[in-house]
Amino acid sequence: MRFVAVLISALVFSACETPRKRRPESAATKSNIGLPPPNAPPPVRVRMHVIDVGQGSATLFEFPCAAVLIDTGGESSTQFESDKALLAYLEGFFARRSDLNRTLASVFITHPHIDHTRGLPMVLKKFTVQHLVTNGQPRGIDGLVLESGGENQENAEKEFEKKNALRRVGRADIEGSEGITDANIDAVACEGADPDIRVFWGGLKHNHEGWEPKVFSNANNHSLVIRLSVDSHAVLVTGDLEVEAINSLLNASGTALNSDVLIVGHHGSYNGTTMSLVKTVSPCMAAISMGSASRQEDWTAWAYGHPRKAAVQTVSSSLGCSRPPRDVQVATGQRRFEGFTLTTALYGTGWEGSVVFEQSERGTWKAVTER
Repeated sequence: MRFVAVLISALVFSACETPRKRRPESAATKSNIGLPPPNAPPPVRVRMHVIDVGQGSATLFEFPCAAVLIDTGGESSTQFESDKALLAYLEGFFARRSDLNRTLASVFITHPHIDHTRGLPMVLKKFTVQHLVTNGQPRGIDGLVLESGGENQENAEKEFEKKNALRRVGRADIEGSEGITDANIDAVACEGADPDIRVFWGGLKHNHEGWEPKVFSNANNHSLVIRLSVDSHAVLVTGDLEVEAINSLLNASGTALNSDVLIVGHHGSYNGTTMSLVKTVSPCMAAISMGSASRQEDWTAWAYGHPRKAAVQTVSSSLGCSRPPRDVQVATGQRRFEGFTLTTALYGTGWEGSVVFEQSERGTWKAVTER
């Protein structure tokens, strides 16, 4: 895979315990803290915002002429409200990108769990969304019981179906190894930086994969898998796929998943990442969307034990780009954390707030962090 140059940003972590090691920030690291300022021009190719929505996921892709949002957060606890965080971030973004007229070309919902759909009603109310792409399964595989965030997805699907702007992507729609794309999935065409947006996995109506019943009934395994590429420089988003679905995805698509940047699946859960996936994708950089372990209450990263040490080790050991050593907090189980030293280009919203990756005209990447 091509070498990808990286400018490294600082990492300040929220800790449940005192980390084993602590190194001072270098001048080079400090110089790369800070999100794009209000006067920042549009990206030459693509700028990816992994937004801090706490224990959840929301990733904004900014192009020269458009923007796309994948998932809408997020955590709702006594100390953090993802709707407020997401709204504030998007308001700031559109204030800078006034040329976009508060419009998202597409919103993708990978699957109907509340930590991915919580902010969807707010996004649809506050901003113009031209296309909605989902896995088409707001209810369980029996079609009766709503998933935890299924009501938000189902209501949105009904609204966009009336406007003929809804794309439900099922696994059966995806033939061959190259994924699927169409005018709803890929609604962006910028002069000089026309992204290729494809879906490689979707909702399954039948258990043709031969999974155990509990695996098939798990909405995580029906997540959309989305690859966004500009001139073959790609980012891969795997939603919350777990091990069995990851193996099926690799069997179906293999090296077509190769990408420069990986959004680590399932918030760094112990069952959301495999070495086979990381080796196949072969990323130089990666990001985990998760909450801060400092918020010690239910429905937080601390309660779930995200990100797990094993997942962090798996990803960080295989990345092609480096960063100055930084100590972060990783989970050894639910409500149990310890220090871990990162030396490769893995970032996390729970450690350093929102993270922005930008691709240059040459195809190289840099990363900056909120703190």
